[in-house]
Amino acid sequence: MKPDIEQTCPGWRSAGISVALLLLAAMLLYQQTLFYLTGFWNQLETGEYAHGYLVLAISAYLILRSRESLSRLTPCPDYRALLAVLVSSLFWLVGALVGVLVVQAVALLLLVLSLVWVTLGPQVSRRLAFPVLFIIFAIPVWFPLSPMLQDLTANTVFAGVRLLKIPAFLQENRIVLPAGTLSVEEACSGMRYLLAALTLGALYAYLNYQRFRTRLLVVIITATAGVLANILRVFIIVYLGYSTEMQHPLVYDHLMLGWYLFGGLVILLLVIDAQLYRRQQARLSRVDVGNVKKEKEPVSGPCAVKKWQYPAVVILAFLLLLTGPVLVYRIDHLISSHGEDIVLTMPAAPPGWSVPGDNDDDWIPLYRGAISEQQAYSKGEREVLLYVGYYPVAQQGKELIAHYNHINNADIWQTNYSRARNSTAGDIQVLEQQLENKHGNKRLVWYWYNVGGWTTSSKYEAKALQALGLLTGKTYSYVIAVATDEAGSLEQAQKLMRDFISATDMTFEALVNRVQTPVDGR
Repeated sequence: MKPDIEQTCPGWRSAGISVALLLLAAMLLYQQTLFYLTGFWNQLETGEYAHGYLVLAISAYLILRSRESLSRLTPCPDYRALLAVLVSSLFWLVGALVGVLVVQAVALLLLVLSLVWVTLGPQVSRRLAFPVLFIIFAIPVWFPLSPMLQDLTANTVFAGVRLLKIPAFLQENRIVLPAGTLSVEEACSGMRYLLAALTLGALYAYLNYQRFRTRLLVVIITATAGVLANILRVFIIVYLGYSTEMQHPLVYDHLMLGWYLFGGLVILLLVIDAQLYRRQQARLSRVDVGNVKKEKEPVSGPCAVKKWQYPAVVILAFLLLLTGPVLVYRIDHLISSHGEDIVLTMPAAPPGWSVPGDNDDDWIPLYRGAISEQQAYSKGEREVLLYVGYYPVAQQGKELIAHYNHINNADIWQTNYSRARNSTAGDIQVLEQQLENKHGNKRLVWYWYNVGGWTTSSKYEAKALQALGLLTGKTYSYVIAVATDEAGSLEQAQKLMRDFISATDMTFEALVNRVQTPVDGR
């Protein structure tokens, strides 16, 4: 007897209730990750992920759109997916332990798909994979692309400027013109346009094409259009800045220009697609439309799982769902059960240097929750500032590598450039920044991280070392920053800081005094 495809298959009601309860439990257990995501989505005016709620709505629409095809399938729990639930929860645990919220967000998304798989089976989960994974475009995993887009935009625009014989030179990500300087900041990297292009391209390809290669090609083309739109936007601004001596209003207010260009390119691509490829695709689909229907709309047979096994799978999935949050709670409890007083001791002045009186400098690194000290050292008429920010253990809201931490207070000191640089002072690799205040005074800053005894200038490596430190018991981390004014040349400032670092003991043992204290006086 053939199944009635007009009615929901038996078992869908209980399966739907089960997956809904598991998803609700996941949202409650991992609510901190949800708050992190909604914090990005609520930045409606300035955020690059303000489209997050729209992505959720589109995902829900795609699921509802699949109701008819899903009704032909029988939901059937899959024990194999329990491993996926466990791995996703442990993946979230790793992100929580090292304080990488974006890892937790990705893990939560994989956890949702795993719960769908374990309760509804492989056929249903395959059909729902794209609507669920589409939410990745609302998760801030794309930030690492921003510096690369920044460099690409600056270099490409500068090459175009030189082709037009416009007098200019490129300094880091700044294009210096005779009448002024235009800086390709991170907000100008084109990340917003690329993310919008990826989101629209993936959705359009999913709705209109069946072959993976074709879908991938559509996404690549739309992503390229997004990048080109931003490059064209910056090029127009630079050209207008040169031709009007920085007087054109678009030089200072150019956000909407990029969206106009992006929208124009997308419309052009849609027109080309409709006129060319879609017509050819329609002719090909008419040749064997019957086979396509059979392939794309399968009807599954009855579920082979026994009736009592279904609640067992759901219960096991719920228990595995608890893994990450329970282990995080236990680890945090063990850490907090050992009291510890931390005292930072700033190094004594090396030979030839002295420690002046009170330090009232306006350069203040911002590291939330850090135990910090700052001290000035002078040598003749030159002065060097030393900052140390220490974290006994990484905790949410109190961690070394986080988006809210900055090496300078941006309301006073603006960053001109930031790049990795190898220092000859003890083979230390440092991150170099040049700062400038409103008076035009420039300051050079070198800083690096120490995580569990390992030194690095890479934020990503520091995060990985935090995870390693949890395994070895070395949970501490700190940042060291050395700064001096560029009173003379850049090379003189670098030499002064290099001499200071070589002559100063900045080891963990010299900087940190740890005094164990029992909790509650015991």
